Amino acid sequence: MSNAKLFYLKTVSLIAVLSLLFSVFSMNAYAERNFQAEIDAIEKKIDAANSKKADQEKTQEELQGDINDLQSQLDIYQEKIDSLNDEIKTKEATIAQYDSEIAALDSEINAADLQIEKLNQKIDETYELLKNRLRASYMAGDMSTLEVLLGSTDFESFLTRLELLQAVAKHDNDMLESLQNDIEALNAKKEEISQKKAAQEEKKAAAESEKAEVVSKRSDVQASSNAVKQKQSDMEKKSDQINKIIANLDQSTEEYRKAIQRIQQQEEEFNRQQNAKLSTGGGVIIDQPTNSNYKVSSQGMICPLQYSNAKLSAWWGSYAGHKGIDIITSGGTGNTYGKEIRAAAGGTVVFAGKGTGSAWSYGNFVTIDHGNGVSTRYAHCSSVAVASGAEVTQGQVIAYVGNTGNVYPAPTDENPHAGAHLHFEVIVNGNRVNPEPWIPSLPH
Repeated sequence: MSNAKLFYLKTVSLIAVLSLLFSVFSMNAYAERNFQAEIDAIEKKIDAANSKKADQEKTQEELQGDINDLQSQLDIYQEKIDSLNDEIKTKEATIAQYDSEIAALDSEINAADLQIEKLNQKIDETYELLKNRLRASYMAGDMSTLEVLLGSTDFESFLTRLELLQAVAKHDNDMLESLQNDIEALNAKKEEISQKKAAQEEKKAAAESEKAEVVSKRSDVQASSNAVKQKQSDMEKKSDQINKIIANLDQSTEEYRKAIQRIQQQEEEFNRQQNAKLSTGGGVIIDQPTNSNYKVSSQGMICPLQYSNAKLSAWWGSYAGHKGIDIITSGGTGNTYGKEIRAAAGGTVVFAGKGTGSAWSYGNFVTIDHGNGVSTRYAHCSSVAVASGAEVTQGQVIAYVGNTGNVYPAPTDENPHAGAHLHFEVIVNGNRVNPEPWIPSLPH
């Protein structure tokens, strides 16, 4: 099974488990759940998926670079192949020209052979004619010059007859000699043509040899090109697998985000139920003695900033992820800096100091456990006045307002008190709830 398929199956299984897990919780079980812990756990999975995706995308980028390099090699090989194909076509055209010239020379040789054959036939015919004439002369007996003389009526007749005999003999000899000369001329011409043909055939053989070399070279280049194509194809298959892995990671991340949305909706419903209980006097009551010197809410808490000009600068959900309220005093953040922060209720300090890791944004903060699953948190302090493990009473000074951690605007050398405020949270059974119903009302 491929890694991509295995990862996909694991992702689908995990999503199914998450869906089942979220579906089995009823509203009555909300109080026993730590919504933020569930969200943090899923966000870790999102971070892990994003990290894997980044690794895969880096691998994909490197792989695509290699694929592009191979394509450049293929382009070079194709240019060489095209050039060699053109060279082969040129060689083939040259060979075809030689074939045409050789064919023409063959035609000339054939024509010369035909003429020689005809002349030989004519010589044979003349030779037969002479043989017949000589044979007839022999049968009749040789006619001497004396017989020609005696057979003539006068000397003029004798000369005429003698010249006739000599003319016939000369004609026969001249004709034979002419035919023989023609044959010799044709043979010489045939030899010349044959030499031309041999030269052309030699050139053709050289061209065919050159063509064979080019074809062999093209085969080598084509083999190299095919090897690169195969390597590129393998890389493209790997690239497709990486794309599937990235798509699966995106899908799982989307499912994780939907799961977080479902948890947030359930947390909102939980907070709604808690607020409804608080408004009717039900819900969790702080099991700590109250201080009669302060205005105390129905839940037994006081405002942690005991100043007449205290007010809210940001409330629950006033921006994304704001799970508390921000309290300042009139006159701005500079006037708020250094103000005393008092325990909203008595309890045990479970943390006092500088936040680290995921809690870095709180800066210096204090968390107090009030019992019955209720605790409060005081963040962005300039300094803390208690230590972890200490028992505190309601109204006791536990810290001082500051601007440590993630605040806006951030402090500068010119304005070192910028962004000073108290970020106050109420946590019930590990889940942050809207603090406003827990303390006496403050102006916005």
